[in-house]
Order: sequence, then C-alpha cells, then structure tokens
Amino acid sequence: MTVSLMLRIRFVRTVGQPDRIYVRRSNGSEVSWSFPTYGLQLPHDLVHLIVESEFQIRDGFWGRVDSGIDPSRVNAEANRIGGKEKYAGFGEDLRGLYLAESLANLSWGVPDYSDEERLERLRSESLALPETVTLDTLRKVHARLDALRSQWRALGAKGTIELPW
Repeated sequence: MTVSLMLRIRFVRTVGQPDRIYVRRSNGSEVSWSFPTYGLQLPHDLVHLIVESEFQIRDGFWGRVDSGIDPSRVNAEANRIGGKEKYAGFGEDLRGLYLAESLANLSWGVPDYSDEERLERLRSESLALPETVTLDTLRKVHARLDALRSQWRALGAKGTIELPW
C-alpha cells in the first residue's frame, strides 16, 4: 500500500520574537523560515495557504514550496540582486504566484470591505481568474480566515497552528 503524503505547515507565534513557519513537504523533505510578526493579524503566508487551497491554485506560493523552493533563500537572493527579475528564484512562469498574491491581498482583515467588493476588485485587475473564484468561494475563504484569525489571537504569547495543503 502506498501512502501519499501532503504538505503540512506549522505556523508558530512567539510574541516578542519573529514568528516561524515549519514545512514538511509532500516528499518528506523539510524547510522552515522566520518572518517579522504581524501581531494579532494572520501571517501573510497563512493567508496564501487558505486562498491557494480554496481557489485550487497549485502553482502559487505553496505549490512552489512543495516542489522544493526555499522562500528564505529566494528572498535573500531577491534582496541581494534587486531589480525587475529579483524573484526569478520562484521560477520562470509566475502567473500562478501573481494570482495567489492578488487573492491574498484582498484586505481580508478589513471589516467594512465586502466580498462583493473583493470580487469587483479582482475583476478590475484584468487577471485570468479561474472558475473557482466565485462570490461563494470568496465568502468561504473570508469565513475561514476570520476563524483562523480568532484562533491565532487565542494562541497568546506562544502557540502553533498546523494546517495541510
């Protein structure tokens, strides 16, 4: 019997220190990185995880991490070289990554911004939106992020949220 592994991600909150992400890729390899805390707000990479999962984006940030990309190395290289092509370490075709970034940056934590406005914003960006991007899916993502935001805040000074992708 073959057991298929999935990507597992642990988001670790440590107040007063950088937060951390620990990843076990579907092939069993591991990678981790730290990032400046967002305080009570969800880590940006956690938002990416939810939008990429719900909108079925396989070539976004987390698909690239699962394929072997080390975000801390890519970011260090980007900071070193700068310029238009500084994120080339994420691969040649970045359309999925750009789509995921647009979805992750839909002001999910702003209470007065409706899901209808989020959908309009996406449509105005002239992106090739997959059929999974619907008002119903936006509402589902919004509810999931709200629940995770409450869970993140409840962690207190130190705690972990572990999620699959």
